[in-house]
Amino acid sequence: MNEDELTYSSPEKSLPDFTSGPADITFLRLLNKSMRELACDAAEIDLCFAEANFPQRFQRLILVLYAPAHKRILVSSSKTTGQIKFSAVLKKLLAHPRCGELALQPFRLQMDFVLEPPLPMDYYAVGTERTGDLHFEIGVDGLMFKGLDGKQHIFPPGDGYVRSIMTMGQLRDYLNRVHGEDYLRNAEFNRFHSDSFISGQESWLRLYRGHPVVGALTKQKIEHAVELAIGHIQRTQEENGKFLYYYDAALDTRRDHEHPKRDPAQNPYYNILRHCGGALTCIHYEKQFCTGKSLGTVCRAIDYLIAQARVQHYGEREGAYIYSEKKSKLGGTGLALYLLAEYQIMTGDDRYQLWTDRFAWHLFNQITDNGEFIYYNIYLDKPVSEAENQNYFSFYYPGEAVCGLAKYLHLVDAESRGIFVDKLRKALEFLLVVRPLTRADYYSVLPSDGWLMMGIMELWDFEEMRDPGYSDFVFSDAEKMINQMYKVTDAPYPDYAGGFYYRYGDYPYSDGARCEGLLGAYELAVKMDDKEKRREIWQALRLAGWSVMHLVNTEDSIYFAKKPAVALGGIRFKQTRQWFRIDTIQHVASFYAKLLPYWDEAEEQQ
Repeated sequence: MNEDELTYSSPEKSLPDFTSGPADITFLRLLNKSMRELACDAAEIDLCFAEANFPQRFQRLILVLYAPAHKRILVSSSKTTGQIKFSAVLKKLLAHPRCGELALQPFRLQMDFVLEPPLPMDYYAVGTERTGDLHFEIGVDGLMFKGLDGKQHIFPPGDGYVRSIMTMGQLRDYLNRVHGEDYLRNAEFNRFHSDSFISGQESWLRLYRGHPVVGALTKQKIEHAVELAIGHIQRTQEENGKFLYYYDAALDTRRDHEHPKRDPAQNPYYNILRHCGGALTCIHYEKQFCTGKSLGTVCRAIDYLIAQARVQHYGEREGAYIYSEKKSKLGGTGLALYLLAEYQIMTGDDRYQLWTDRFAWHLFNQITDNGEFIYYNIYLDKPVSEAENQNYFSFYYPGEAVCGLAKYLHLVDAESRGIFVDKLRKALEFLLVVRPLTRADYYSVLPSDGWLMMGIMELWDFEEMRDPGYSDFVFSDAEKMINQMYKVTDAPYPDYAGGFYYRYGDYPYSDGARCEGLLGAYELAVKMDDKEKRREIWQALRLAGWSVMHLVNTEDSIYFAKKPAVALGGIRFKQTRQWFRIDTIQHVASFYAKLLPYWDEAEEQQ
């Protein structure tokens, strides 16, 4: 195996694996029977456990019982003398007064085996950004602490995932709410690791960082993730066409963690750009799967979008922009155009042609003489003049506008296309040459403008837009992204592989938006027939695809959810954060849907 293959291949081999054998399945069935009958034959349980493939010698056993809409039950026993009997811990669980209620539901049972003695730690000295012995890795490290009252409390490693905690500050905030800071200040803390498993329908699943181990990335898993995402989008779309904007599966709330005082019922916030993304996800799905089942979802979303549009005259010709939340954003109209043009090209349905033309003409008129876009033409209900434009700068809106205009060029004749091409060349000169100088502080070691990368890729369909400077930008940003990606050989933790970082050691940015930008570079290499770039980028794409699979809410990964039907198919923001928005779903699911057409050929060529 060469160096590249070691760097990019088989990230799943770094994670603990587990395949249920016949003895493990027998043990699971016996446990399920004991749970439902609230009684166990200790000798039979211990004999079955001894024949199963779980750790047999351990310092502590933790059992956690989950059922939808119920508070979980956690019991535990530690080793004093001799070996812990599994049946003894199970009996503690069965004796819990709420166990019978949970056991009537479709429950899941988590088992954590603590193999090594817990180690003392200074709870207020450790942190996720500390190094060495002071580093605390959420999801991998667990906590045990005992207060002045002598009670033992346990925060298993996987509770970072279950409780939607990513940082040490969030962990301390959570424990303060549960126990009170005074109690914690006087408590003695230990840290520990565990081997963790969760019961499935017919088998056991290994957990790492609280999430079922993903295993090797396959085409089937990618297809399933996209199907789950589309199912979620369809189930949760409102009659008026809006999507479920935000959901926290840990708390069963739509209250945005960034705006905790904003009541989603009384004061709802809705981002129109992300609305467009939800519908675009369905478009990308249909282009790959050709089911037709989500086209109604798309049309309802478009109808809602057009209801937010306002017509504006530019001389004798009409344009239109999207107005929402007291603002008209360049990116909002850009993505609206991208969506409508994609829909018309895919279906041949021209019912929205008038609005497509209007959105395009508005964007055309938002490009100033020096090539800079007008970022907002309305901001908090006040018109924004060209002279004021610098005060409303947005890094991402121009790329979204370029995407919309690039797709729109497929719908116009050669003469009209020429007018738009001239303006787009001027805009790209500003974005690629001028902006890096005038807005240098917006650029970092890790590129983030995936929309612009995709926009240039879309424009490559037209010979007059095939400028080497444009492709150089896309491939340069792709190379920078790959350089800032954790590889299999250097990931601080196995599931960091494929995630991006600004500084080595950062918590991974498993980022669907950047994945889409990187895929845009791959698609551009395909259009240019650059086989070497295709090979290089594909390896990184595959690893990034494995990374974002850890964010997908599958049937098995939502074992803790209060409302599984809402959580299923959501695609989360981070490995141990349980909230998702329509755009966190959009970027990963769209990336996957657009990746699939290349899968078979690319895999054969590796």
